[in-house]
Amino acid sequence: MSEFHRVPRAAYVHIPFCISKCHYCGFDSFAGLDWLFDDYVRALITEIELMSPTPNDLNDETENSEELESVYIGGGTPTVLRPELLIKILEALKSRFGIATDAEITVEANPGTVDKPKLLKLADAGFNRISIGAQSFDDSILSQIGRAHNSGDTLDAYQAAREAGFANIGIDLIFGLPGQSIHQWIADLETALTLHPEHVSLYELTIEDRTMFARMRAEGLLATPDEDAATEMYETAIARLISAGFDHYEVSNFAQPGFRSRHNQVYWRNEPYYGFGAAATSYVGGIRARRVADPVSYVKRILSVSEVIEYSENLTGRNRLGETLMLGLRMLEGVDLNRVEADTGLDIMHEFAEEVLSLIERELLELDGRRLRVTHRGLLLLDDVSKVFV
Repeated sequence: MSEFHRVPRAAYVHIPFCISKCHYCGFDSFAGLDWLFDDYVRALITEIELMSPTPNDLNDETENSEELESVYIGGGTPTVLRPELLIKILEALKSRFGIATDAEITVEANPGTVDKPKLLKLADAGFNRISIGAQSFDDSILSQIGRAHNSGDTLDAYQAAREAGFANIGIDLIFGLPGQSIHQWIADLETALTLHPEHVSLYELTIEDRTMFARMRAEGLLATPDEDAATEMYETAIARLISAGFDHYEVSNFAQPGFRSRHNQVYWRNEPYYGFGAAATSYVGGIRARRVADPVSYVKRILSVSEVIEYSENLTGRNRLGETLMLGLRMLEGVDLNRVEADTGLDIMHEFAEEVLSLIERELLELDGRRLRVTHRGLLLLDDVSKVFV
């Protein structure tokens, strides 16, 4: 059975709440909605419970074919919720789908929103992976980008997670920030490495529409490192993390052996997954569907049994193949052409021969037998590679 027709083994749950809005944040997240927390979780659980049974043509393997192998609760800042609410969400997923005994169950957390007692409750309930949004360990930078925590909060959150029993901890960092020097960036990397996390994610700052940084740039008030400086930061990070024993397995992600993010690989391999919550996207049976982003509207629609899907598309044929290539080439191992062609029923070198050969000629892609992957140069110009397939 192709991945296109498989029952999802992964579920994403979106918690759209934050303590405050960071200056760079273009995600669907909202501050000041504490009064909505309980109703939002009630609506989430209702959506999970009302999920229609998987069509018979997708469910012909085993009685337990829906059992989840990955759960990811992201945001926003999920840990602004009381642990009891997060546990209720996990219990609802387990009741509806079942969760494999060896499943990866991740919760995102921002420093300042967790402590050891909260994390002990989450760990006892089955959460076994935590992703901490450090972004930087430089307090002056954290203040400039509007973060609600300082470096001490991050160190405390990390220590609390370890003491609570989390053996799989990820740290997120951002480079290319306003006023950030290469020396500050290296200091951030070194501080992260002293903690010995299992996973590190590095993201270059992008200026998103309708953010404070977008307004500041329009007014000429935002100075960020130029492209050469940002590239130097990225390549410096790659070299340092690899030397520290990390596997650079995706453009922005590095893992100690055995600790790749199982959930995110579902996305990069264009495999099916459930999505629940305001702004969450699901991908089931080839249909990608996005829920309404406003959490107040989401709650009202769910509790009144109204439609929450604001956009959907049925990805088939060349469009599905192109998206699979675009996502798969983010992974440094590249794309297995045999698997993709079995999945989509299309010959990549027939559908995208001109594009692939051009990228190979430009030394952005390389073809090794039946595996297509980006070169190091292609990694630095990944947007140029991706856009030819969509």
